Amino acid sequence: MKLGLTLDLLQEQPEDRCIVRISTSSWKDKRGIHIRKDINYLRKLCIGYNLLEEDASSLYTNDIVDYIHNLYEVDDGVYQVVTCNESIDYETGYIDGYDYKLIPYKEEE
Repeated sequence: MKLGLTLDLLQEQPEDRCIVRISTSSWKDKRGIHIRKDINYLRKLCIGYNLLEEDASSLYTNDIVDYIHNLYEVDDGVYQVVTCNESIDYETGYIDGYDYKLIPYKEEE
């Protein structure tokens, strides 16, 4: 009986989700023209494990930015971070590498 209850609770848990806001700013000063793209986590919309934040804590920032395939192609707005180009270890069958992709986030009703 307890096992059935535990399985029901596990099935009701939502998937992990990482939602970010992309914003671009530009300015000029005496040294030149500058452009900056910010990626901010929207904590209230993120659920569970934040893969992007976890990887950012252990890798160089340049590496993370390079792994986001469409970062410079998207307009400012709210996006969900998903994995893509997953490579699988042939011995274990586990995912051992991946990249990121930003997809527009639509609020659930």
